[in-house]
Parts: sequence; structure tokens; C-alpha cells
Amino acid sequence: MEQVILTYDIDRFTNTLITAIDNNEVIIRDGVAYWKAGLGKSGIIQHIPFKEISISSDSFIQTLGTLQTTIQNTIVATQAVSTGSLMIATIIQTQILSKKIEAVNRNISEVSQKIDEQNIVLYLNKFSEYLAIIQSLQTILKSDRNHINVIEILANNVLAESIKSKNNMVSFTESLIHFVDSNSIQDQNHLMLVMQFIKNIMELLPIGMNLEFTLSHRLKQEDFSQHLIEDSYQKYSDLLSCYRSYLNKINNKIKYFELNEKDHQYFSIIKKPAKELIQSNIVKELLEKPAKEKLSYTAFSE
Repeated sequence: MEQVILTYDIDRFTNTLITAIDNNEVIIRDGVAYWKAGLGKSGIIQHIPFKEISISSDSFIQTLGTLQTTIQNTIVATQAVSTGSLMIATIIQTQILSKKIEAVNRNISEVSQKIDEQNIVLYLNKFSEYLAIIQSLQTILKSDRNHINVIEILANNVLAESIKSKNNMVSFTESLIHFVDSNSIQDQNHLMLVMQFIKNIMELLPIGMNLEFTLSHRLKQEDFSQHLIEDSYQKYSDLLSCYRSYLNKINNKIKYFELNEKDHQYFSIIKKPAKELIQSNIVKELLEKPAKEKLSYTAFSE
């Protein structure tokens, strides 16, 4: 499946930006290059110019990985440039995210039909609401950044809903992992559906977290946006650790014949995509990098 995406148009970088990149003095956030903090310089260096390219990939995680590789190959001499904001810009302006959301909605429907736990069904509906919020964030960030003040009240309301819904989803996903670990689901097909659902949530959460961070930044909530991404990174890291721990536990029990592999056939199906998620750079690019970056906002420089 071929996708038209955006990447940096290096030919249109200013000399100031190129020099700053070479000296590892740049942070790129929401399509804007800023000076790093502590350099005696501050403000915007340049609004990043983009160009379209095509990539081909079927998997959501593989598409993000291909995108990152494409970026790195395009900017051989600028390894210090953060790619996270560009990945989000790409997702916003293509069908990658929308198609993933459609797939997750189908997965929600399947799980709802199979699982009879009332709390799970309730939160499946809540997750549908979270998907709608991600689409709202996507819509707002597609709009002209110069006119953000026109929809500022709407944007802040969506941001508040996103933060609340995200926290619900993190708690729910961790509870769902513990529910699976408690052997409460015996049917292999049910287990596979739930584990696929958990993986889908964990693919989308970093996207939603980065989108809300990007929107907060665009609303000029500078200190809060930084706190928001740091908090999201910590929450997701804890969740990923819980997910990895469960997978390792089942893998080791099968490996050492403590569990019958025939009774855990679902695991052989979800093992590879789960491993791709854990080993992908999605957390580093969309959460860790912006959580650790420190930039200087104040002045403007061309």
C-alpha cells in the first residue's frame, strides 16, 4: 500500500538552520526549528519546509519505521534533528492514522461481541470516544496554525477531553493486561482478540499523546506542554513495561515447558507484532525525545 507523505525539503533550509543542525543546536517541534536552551540564542530559526515523497508499507508500525528511515536517509548529515514532530505531521496529512482508527474500531466490535465482562464492554465504548478525540486533535492540527486563536476555546476543550480520556485508556489497558494474566479468558480466539486490541491501543496511545502535546505547544502553553509530554512518556513507559512483562512471562513459561504451547496458540500469532511494537522507535520519537528536549522560545531569528 503506497502512501504519499511529507519529509524535509532540505534545499529550502536557510544557512542559519543548516549551521545550527551541524552544531547540534536545533530542536524541531510542530514543524518549527527552535534553538536549544542554554546556547545564548533563543526563538525560531525557521519554519520547516516540506516536500512530498511516496513510501510503501502495510503495517502501521512498519509504516512509521519506514518513515523514520526515509527521514534519516534524506538527512544524512543532520542526525541531531528530532524526527518525532515530522512523523506526527505526516500522520496528520495522510490516511495512515485514519485507516488505523478504522481497523481498531473493527477490533472493538469483535471484542465486544466475544467478551461478556461488563467493565470491559464499558471501556471499549470509552475507547471509541478516545479514537474520536484523536481525530478531533488531527482535524484541529490540520488547520492553519496562524489562525489557532480563532478556535482557541474549541482547541482547549478538545485538549482537556483528550488528557482525561488518555488517562482512562492507560489505566484500562493496564487493567486489561492484568485481566488476561489472571487466566480469566479461556477461549483462545477471545484471548487473541483481546491481545490484538491491547496492541492496537498501545500503537495509538503515543500518537494521541504526541498530538495533544503538539496542540498544547501550538496554543503557546509552553511550560504545560512540556509537563504534559513528560507525564505521558512516564505513563506510557510504565504501561509498556507491564505489557512486556506479561509477554515475557508467557514466553518463558512456554520455553521451559511450564505451559502447554497448544493451550496458548494465540501467543504464537500475537508474538511477532507485539515484538515489532516493543522494538519500534515509536516511543523514542513521539514521547522520549520531546520529553527530554529543552528549547528556548523567546526571540525570533531568521
